[in-house]
Amino acid sequence: MRGFHNHEHHEHRSGLGPEGYCICPKCGYKKVHTPGIPCRDERCPNCGVALIREGSEHHRVIEERRKKNEK
Repeated sequence: MRGFHNHEHHEHRSGLGPEGYCICPKCGYKKVHTPGIPCRDERCPNCGVALIREGSEHHRVIEERRKKNEK
């Protein structure tokens, strides 16, 4: 149980707050983030991919890969 508790605490600390956007890493769909619902729990209405939080570590990594592939 202790490991679960620590993970839960880390998730809370790394949150990006109630404001911001959820975006689709595949097609670029963007919606206002709904407080209390993680973006990863929502799906893109256009292509069905799980959304990610704009400004998150996942978003940063995807953008870096996208820029690298454009070169």
